[in-house]
Amino acid sequence: MTVKKIGELLVEAGLISDAQLEEVLQEGKKSSGTRIGSILVKKGYATEIDIAQTLAFQLNIPFVDISAATIDPEAIKLINEKLAKKYLLIPLYFEGKIFVVAMADPLNLNAISDVSFSAGLKIKPCVATPSDIANAIRIHYHLSQPIEDLIVDLKLKSDKYVEVLHEGNSERDISEQVKKSSAPPIIKIVDSMIVHGAESRASDIHLEPQEKWVKVRIRVDGLMREAMQLPKWVQGSVVSRIKLMAKMDIVERRISQDGRIKVRLGDNNVDLRISTLPTHYGETVVMRMLDPKTAMISLTNIGLLQHDLDVIVDIIGRPQGVVLVTGPTGSGKTSTLYAMIEHIKREEINIITIEDPIEYELKGVNQVNINEKTGLTFSYTLRSVLRQDPDVILVGEMRDTETAIIAHQASMTGHLVFSTLHTNDAVSSVIRLKNLGIPSYLVASALNGIVAQRLLRKICPQCKEAYTPTSDELKRMGMSASDNIQLYRGRGCKSCNGIGYAGRVGIFEVLAINSKIRDMIAQDASEQDLGKAAAEAGMTSMLMDGLRKVIEGTTTLEELSRVVYLSREDKVYEGVCPSCLQPITPDSKECPNCGSPSAETCLSCGKARQPSWIICPYCAKMFEPKKPLRKSESLS
Repeated sequence: MTVKKIGELLVEAGLISDAQLEEVLQEGKKSSGTRIGSILVKKGYATEIDIAQTLAFQLNIPFVDISAATIDPEAIKLINEKLAKKYLLIPLYFEGKIFVVAMADPLNLNAISDVSFSAGLKIKPCVATPSDIANAIRIHYHLSQPIEDLIVDLKLKSDKYVEVLHEGNSERDISEQVKKSSAPPIIKIVDSMIVHGAESRASDIHLEPQEKWVKVRIRVDGLMREAMQLPKWVQGSVVSRIKLMAKMDIVERRISQDGRIKVRLGDNNVDLRISTLPTHYGETVVMRMLDPKTAMISLTNIGLLQHDLDVIVDIIGRPQGVVLVTGPTGSGKTSTLYAMIEHIKREEINIITIEDPIEYELKGVNQVNINEKTGLTFSYTLRSVLRQDPDVILVGEMRDTETAIIAHQASMTGHLVFSTLHTNDAVSSVIRLKNLGIPSYLVASALNGIVAQRLLRKICPQCKEAYTPTSDELKRMGMSASDNIQLYRGRGCKSCNGIGYAGRVGIFEVLAINSKIRDMIAQDASEQDLGKAAAEAGMTSMLMDGLRKVIEGTTTLEELSRVVYLSREDKVYEGVCPSCLQPITPDSKECPNCGSPSAETCLSCGKARQPSWIICPYCAKMFEPKKPLRKSESLS
């Protein structure tokens, strides 16, 4: 079979005429070495992209836009620059043992043969425009200068240099003391991304390939924001650098991978959990930043009311039972669990954790990392842990019935068990446990208490200002427009990058299981009845905890409504007594804590109210504040 030349294919496709081809061929003979495509473009008979796309269609091979393509730095290493310039081609990436190469002339059999021999792989040609290929050769065979320019343009330079640490030795730098000034440019880009994330207090760094560029976003205080955009041509190099740091397979791009990096930023050591995922425009990379110092928080500084703190200390101080922390992903459950473990940890007890994965290292605690691929599941590991003579067990999550039942049975045999669930509030966690298949009597017998939580952004202290909320804001919170209250917000400043928020605080719902609630669980009481009993037992809902933090000026109405779903139909226990700051139910005759009597009605809905309430539990109207009664006065 005779291989047709480029000119013949272009004539067959109707892109040029026979006369134009003959003219170009005659000129090509005069100027030896000039490509036919270049002459066609010079004479205006066709454009580079017309020629490339026509060839791709006629030959049934892919057309590649080099400016948007991912070029693997490992592929570049297999073909030297001299060969790439000679045949005007650029290596792209690997597909298993197939080497994908973009060529200006995919009909050049000599080029394909020489490249295949040089790389030692079978070649799969693609078509690209000559100018794109020439530009790619200039960039990828001389990366240093364009990347140095990029670093300056993106203002990525930093005084800090990222040191990659050995897993088992945090004192030795794996880069062998390479100074920042002499570090390779791609390393500078990756290091600068990590430093920028750390300085911005980011919990995650996202590398997201787009069609023409690579978007870098960071998550700060729970919300995403764009940090920078990188050109498409650095995508392969940057991803490969991150994979090398995390000891991942840089050749494998068809499946997701996980890895871990330990780095030193100045005087701080930071763990990075790395996850890659193949997408349409290339691999996305998520780097979760775990600073051990931020994990070592105590129960006293996570935002708990004194009453809730006392309840938690009581339920985790018991020798056996189950303690649950509930909430959605990213609500701070792990930090709360670690704070509980730190509170009870002492030399006399054996604590074992089962996690997927281990987020922070806890000194004096035996931590087990789950590995589903090897069969090290939660249920299997939990059975093994029970033979290790533990006093306290932390199960990262009750994902299935088997794990949940084993954990509850373990609590009945003298172990204190901590775990998490994904539920909206504390009371619904009881129903969730039953739905998992745990018998009601076992839930009632084993459960000590449940802590439901969310995280709210705190108002930036540097730009905090008071304001009068609008009627729409009050209505959105279920309050009357006639309520005259003053709230706070962040104006936005340099310290908080103009956002108005800095840091986060928790809002909590702490349910301690008393004898009445235990009996109701065993008798399969409804969620609504359990909620009423919980309020009578002194549980403050997350909404009320959040409202207190709004009124105190810790956070804003907008932030509370963003995080907490406000449904007045389900919240039947939202009254609160300002005398003792404890919740009270609508049908209470007096505050169960301070004894304040009910002697008035709500002017909005006409329902009976207690004079000490600050909000009507029926219509959510906020009452005018009154001087609270002292306990001696209320009982006289």
